[in-house]
Amino acid sequence: MIVRCRVLALVVALLTGPAPVGAPPALAPAPSLLSAAEVAALDPDAQAVLLAPLRAAAAALDAVGRSQDRDVYAGVALDASTGRTDLYLTDPGAAAGVLAAARLHDPDLAANQVVVHRAAYALTVLDAASRQAVESPEPYALYASYPAPDASGVRVEVRDPVAASRESAPDLEVASRDGTRVRVPVTFVAGSPRVAHDWDAVKWHDSAPFIGGDVLTSDGDHHYCTAGLPAVRKKDRHPVMVTANHCFGSGDRVYTAAGRTWAYRNGRTGRYVGTVTRRSTAYDAEVLDGADDAADESDTSGWKPLTSVAYSYRGDDVCHSGARSAADGHPTPCGIEVTIDDLYFREGGHTVRGVEGEDVHGWGSVNGDSGGTVFAVQPHGTRQLRGQVSSGGADGTDDQRRVDWPEAVDIFRTLGLELDPET
Repeated sequence: MIVRCRVLALVVALLTGPAPVGAPPALAPAPSLLSAAEVAALDPDAQAVLLAPLRAAAAALDAVGRSQDRDVYAGVALDASTGRTDLYLTDPGAAAGVLAAARLHDPDLAANQVVVHRAAYALTVLDAASRQAVESPEPYALYASYPAPDASGVRVEVRDPVAASRESAPDLEVASRDGTRVRVPVTFVAGSPRVAHDWDAVKWHDSAPFIGGDVLTSDGDHHYCTAGLPAVRKKDRHPVMVTANHCFGSGDRVYTAAGRTWAYRNGRTGRYVGTVTRRSTAYDAEVLDGADDAADESDTSGWKPLTSVAYSYRGDDVCHSGARSAADGHPTPCGIEVTIDDLYFREGGHTVRGVEGEDVHGWGSVNGDSGGTVFAVQPHGTRQLRGQVSSGGADGTDDQRRVDWPEAVDIFRTLGLELDPET
């Protein structure tokens, strides 16, 4: 049984910002009229209007929690159905300070109400337990681990939860920030392996500057991936493109496709995009250094500018521009609701950290989408970069609706990059 935390009777109005200048691009329905599934099914522009203040609140609270209040901070989540942002703290008495610091962190923050929940463990403790769980040698098939939504412990995805519960201890011991040992409860849940989506094509033969969503293939290869994060190196402002680490090997020369559009495995390569240089297995990312790029994503109705970068939180909704999805008639899958925002999963012999979402429409992602730009639709036609497709459920199954992606914020920090300022 999963024990849910007690919700305190503390609802704090964070800040009411000025109304946006001019008319919004779409009219969002009243939050109280929508379920989470209905929010995920909204037109992306209407969804952006509804979620914008909640995203701003979550980002500000998370920034404060991860920096100055790590001993009590356990996470945030968006609740679009009520128009509120959920804040999880081990000490709800610290809420006033966290909220005040969040307001100072972003003076332009326009947020709805914040609901404070009591959490059993801080995010730093849950994160350590999650990583320990997924990297532990176990006799049973283990697929992923992540904090419980209410911060009451850790959930571990396995093939057989009953067998795992019988063969394993009911908790994990990890060190807290002050050095004391903490025992964190473990709940085993049924899961399935993540499948790397790394072959077939999209946006077939683009030219420089390359953008997120362009098809990628390597010289003499017969599989395809997707361009993900248009970036520049911090040290010299040199443009590079980022895609999934499992797509190509170190030193590989990577190109667009060529020949008839969607002519899979024709053995032809198009324009040179870059050579694989730096790589990160922890965030399934690799850098392509070569041609110029621009901060856009290839959307259904044209190129859309990527103007900012942020983390994804539970309850938010995103889209992706994966390759094979476009070839299969799903050029920009949206309505992907974030269900797990601190996930460790196994892929290609490595432990990868990222986020998971489920497509309310059922499509999700497929082979060939790896590296594809994951983004949130913002008001006024812009896009906020969130990450790049890494893996998901097996093609042709109900599990296909699941999409996993490492976060762009983490990839950029690890590889010394930032979003390309040119769109």
